[in-house]
Amino acid sequence: MKRVLSLALALCMVLALCACGGPSGDEPKGSAAPPAASTSGEQGSSGQGAGGTAYPNPLQDVRVRQALWYAIDMDAIVDGLWNNTVIAADKSLVPEGGWQADGLTEYKYDPDKAKELLAEAGWDGSYTLKAVYYTANLLDTITAIQGYWAEVGVKMDFDLLTDNLTVLLWTPSADGVKSAVAWDLCFAGTNALTLGELYNRHHSTANNNSTVLWDKDLDALIDKAKVAVTTEDQKAAYDAIQKYENENVETIPLFYIPSWIITSSHLDMKGNAPGNDQFCYQKNILDWTIDRADKTMYTNTGAVNALEHTATNPGLFWHQEIVFDRLLNADASLTPTDGMLAESYEVSDDGKTITFQIREGVKWHDGEAFTADDVKWTFEYYCTVPGANSVLTDVIGDAASIEVDGSTVTFNFNNPQPNALTVFSQWSVLPKHCLENVAPENFAADTFWQAPIGTGPFKVENVKLGEFTTLVRNDDYFKPGTGNIEKIYMYPSSDAGDENLITNAMADKIDYAFCKDSAQVQQVQEMSGFQVDTVNVTFPRYIFINMFERTAD
Repeated sequence: MKRVLSLALALCMVLALCACGGPSGDEPKGSAAPPAASTSGEQGSSGQGAGGTAYPNPLQDVRVRQALWYAIDMDAIVDGLWNNTVIAADKSLVPEGGWQADGLTEYKYDPDKAKELLAEAGWDGSYTLKAVYYTANLLDTITAIQGYWAEVGVKMDFDLLTDNLTVLLWTPSADGVKSAVAWDLCFAGTNALTLGELYNRHHSTANNNSTVLWDKDLDALIDKAKVAVTTEDQKAAYDAIQKYENENVETIPLFYIPSWIITSSHLDMKGNAPGNDQFCYQKNILDWTIDRADKTMYTNTGAVNALEHTATNPGLFWHQEIVFDRLLNADASLTPTDGMLAESYEVSDDGKTITFQIREGVKWHDGEAFTADDVKWTFEYYCTVPGANSVLTDVIGDAASIEVDGSTVTFNFNNPQPNALTVFSQWSVLPKHCLENVAPENFAADTFWQAPIGTGPFKVENVKLGEFTTLVRNDDYFKPGTGNIEKIYMYPSSDAGDENLITNAMADKIDYAFCKDSAQVQQVQEMSGFQVDTVNVTFPRYIFINMFERTAD
């Protein structure tokens, strides 16, 4: 109750204090330069700080950043605004469990500590933080945080961004001193396939680092994690990064969002566990059964304007998983397992060479033969596509060569690649004969994505953009199944969500749905005939702190 009252007080202060403002509706080249200001130690804030040093950006003072974190009552926000459907974060971008480092400082709500740190930093209250966000369901959370910060003497204005987000949010500093974006804070999130997605962007050479000062010590920690191959070495490397960032507060973690899988009583998944549906994992859908007379399963993630390509989000949409195949399978935890299009694979002792024996006799949905050349061409092409996922391009971009010998494909890397098997279990192999003449900059808009051709267990039957997409069982698939689903009817939905989920569920036209909206989940839980499974994923919502010198609005 105390936390809820504190949240109510914070929200009331936003309304009472007009001075607080409110909403108005990733690569530098070359070696890292010295940081514009140290990320820790005795630093000043706006104007004169400790030691008489002036800083152009008060967020360069670690004490200011720490104070902002201590001033947020995240437990109250999670309880009062999110109905405990999300998990508060107070240590790291990484959720508690095997991959969160031990011994991290816990930034629990402590307004007195926040005021103390601000006073030490010389904070005089004259600086108004400019914040931006692009996800509408964060508005209440940001408003509450605005109120908490007002309580400790920090003013913040915030705006919703809707267009040209890549440029406005993630343009990197060109010199390590001046900011290339016109804001101090960004409320955002990352649904990470690997921990590298959370931290690689903080490197001085990252092409989306718009916030973290160039720091040779942090660069060294990130570089070490990039080449850690064994689980033990990866754990040690990411522990070190977490401890460094926990102390220096490059970001402020807020909470972790789970995802939800909704299934109807019509569907029997035959014991296959739900997993993180932002990515690809082995669902064994050919074994599923449906009790509808027409043997049709109803789901979301159908085409709005086109079926989404696979270079950026490899498994967010159903067709990406089941119209296409990958070289390897992954289990529900996204751990690579056995072969899919590869019958077998071998990794060299030094981790620099991976050899795949490609499955023979596989056909594309148009009847053309699938070959090892498709594999080589696909991964070379992916690296040229604008907006391709950085996990994919970081791994494949390090390949010294990709060699084909009959049905054998060998990837030779310059360095050990700890994420290589993950890449091969996530990114689909594409038909060279359909796409080799498509310029990479036209890949996303090519007509291929109106009705794509894969090798997977289901193939595209009909696409009515903005209305529905139907997939039908691939009777020529190389792996048999015991289930009875003959057709999949997909309602259109986008990465932003499925606004028709509740309507379709009420009409008994949803058998399987992937959902990221806690409000919708609560509505479905009140309906009969549905099961909701919570899937904990590495999806932190957090505040990016721009420590570069802000130069323009």
